[in-house]
Amino acid sequence: MNTEFIQALDELVRDRGIDKDVLLETIEQALTSAYKKNFGSAQNVRIDMNRETGDIKVYSQRVVVDESDLYDNFLEIELSEAREINPNYELGDIIEHEVTPGDFGRIAAQTAKQIVVQKIREAEREMTYNEFLEKQDELVTGEISRTSSR
Repeated sequence: MNTEFIQALDELVRDRGIDKDVLLETIEQALTSAYKKNFGSAQNVRIDMNRETGDIKVYSQRVVVDESDLYDNFLEIELSEAREINPNYELGDIIEHEVTPGDFGRIAAQTAKQIVVQKIREAEREMTYNEFLEKQDELVTGEISRTSSR
């Protein structure tokens, strides 16, 4: 993603009245799911999206544990191994390692687009609902412009 994406989000925020932080958090959650789905990963990951530039990085997270407590190499790392990386690591610390795939930008853009479109629909539905909720128990007149059968 890039600055055009962030500018498009800013425009959506202005035009549609959607909270930008909620939109960005939703996109980050969706990107986490997309990473796990598309790269066959069950490990703990964190998505870091720069809210100014739109750059995305993916980090795997591993908890530092005692050698005798090591259960899963994808989720945990032995204390001795962690101290080879940085001697200041202690039990319970979380070590992050960047694992951003080369083609993740394309996947991220597709996922973000789907999520943004879905969020816009939800926000518009919510605004329409709230508009008419205020008119509950009132008699209103209107004109039918479209019907659909479900």
